[in-house]
Amino acid sequence: MRVREGARPVVLTWLLLAGLSSALLLRATFSSPPGTVFVGTFYYVDDFYNYLSYVQQAEEGALVFRNKLAPPTLPPALVNVEWLLVGWLAALLGGAPLIAYRLVGLAALAVLVHQVDRWLVRGGLPPPRRLPGLLLVFTGGGLGWVLVALKSGLRPYDVVAGVYPFVEALANPHFVVGTALLVAALGAFATDRPGLGAVLGNILALARPYDAALLAGVAALAVLVRWPPTRWPRRLLPLAALVPVLLYDAWVFLWSPGFRIFSAPVYSTSGPSLLELALAVGPAALIALTAARAGAGGPEGRHRLYLALWATLALLTVVLRPVSFSLQFLAGVGVPLLALGAIGLGRLRRGILEAAVVVFAGTAATVAALQLQPNSYRNVPAERWRVAAALGEVCRTGEIVVAPSDIGLYVGGLSSCWPWASHSASPEHASREAATGRFYSGTPPERSRFLDEVCATHVVVPRAWPAGGLPPGAPYRRGVEVDGPGGGLAVYSREPQASCRPASP
Repeated sequence: MRVREGARPVVLTWLLLAGLSSALLLRATFSSPPGTVFVGTFYYVDDFYNYLSYVQQAEEGALVFRNKLAPPTLPPALVNVEWLLVGWLAALLGGAPLIAYRLVGLAALAVLVHQVDRWLVRGGLPPPRRLPGLLLVFTGGGLGWVLVALKSGLRPYDVVAGVYPFVEALANPHFVVGTALLVAALGAFATDRPGLGAVLGNILALARPYDAALLAGVAALAVLVRWPPTRWPRRLLPLAALVPVLLYDAWVFLWSPGFRIFSAPVYSTSGPSLLELALAVGPAALIALTAARAGAGGPEGRHRLYLALWATLALLTVVLRPVSFSLQFLAGVGVPLLALGAIGLGRLRRGILEAAVVVFAGTAATVAALQLQPNSYRNVPAERWRVAAALGEVCRTGEIVVAPSDIGLYVGGLSSCWPWASHSASPEHASREAATGRFYSGTPPERSRFLDEVCATHVVVPRAWPAGGLPPGAPYRRGVEVDGPGGGLAVYSREPQASCRPASP
């Protein structure tokens, strides 16, 4: 089947990113050092397996999710259409969440490339320049590669965070889904189709709420800039359709017992310094200014206005940090900056835009090169990942697993169980990490009392420990075993008839 000429730039750009990212993932999977296993993602392993904990619930038929970083007794509260879709696809594939998430990410990437292409043309990029324009947006980055090369103490945020589409495509399908929906929804508002924009905005709010809040802010600011005050009420009215779902998001993440930990103050301690932010987005912001030469009138100017407002509002949120999760607004901010740069440079003489593609590709080249080398963050001892996968066969919803926190992460994403210690975002992570350390260094009677207090159904221990390191008569029996270069691991499970005495809250 021949690709239509008009679709060629979109198809070629998608094939480049999809092919490269898939090749890197396959290489990481099949070339993991002996005794290790690739966990399925290059970035954000803890967050990724937290996402998979909801995907796993969707696989089992849940429509509203519980948070596995909170007690299993708390009621479900979260609706997320992305994780529902991935979970349903994983179930259709026979229980393959990693493959399902990759397929959804590739589909979202196709949508993102297509939507960005429309923004470039509608923003004033000459159609013959579409391919270099798309390449600039999808392979461009900042100066983080220089920091990596110099081994500077500064954090290269364009390399380690999802600022630019290339890193999003390689690192986190959740970012790609959110950015694709945001670009599509903003495109609907920019073309005066507010009804479609509101529908897409509601879907976005049930996939990545941060981007939905950004959508509402940009669309509202565009009305205030474009129209006189007498027209504001009518023009702002379609945005009212976003209010109920945004209020729902606010309730989930600010007040619901199971999920309010995600707005905890601990998140406000992280984020780039002004210098780190400047190095990450400064070059893209500079070329974005070239779009100002095209003027602000007409439909093309309107589209450029939306892009400028998106970048400005997102960056102000990151700098001013009005909320603890301000860093989340960095995801995808490279899209409007590089799109404006492509539009501005594409209106200059031929060769300038093409040269910019090469100059701005340092981040993409560095990120791709870094993934060629295995590391202990994503290539973990095989038995630690495989014991969690094996627990998927024996776990039941709500059962507690005691294990080191890294294994706990995998348990949450690959089984129905609740890990007692896992993600650092858990409000009790520090105390549970310390208690877990005391468990593994304690005496058999101390271990038995601890398991009784936390009412653990399963416990992961070194396979060489006789009776799981528990005293005679403990109500746990050896079940799952996995081999490994470290001696292997075993799972001891509480006997069905045995009760426990959980500690008082």
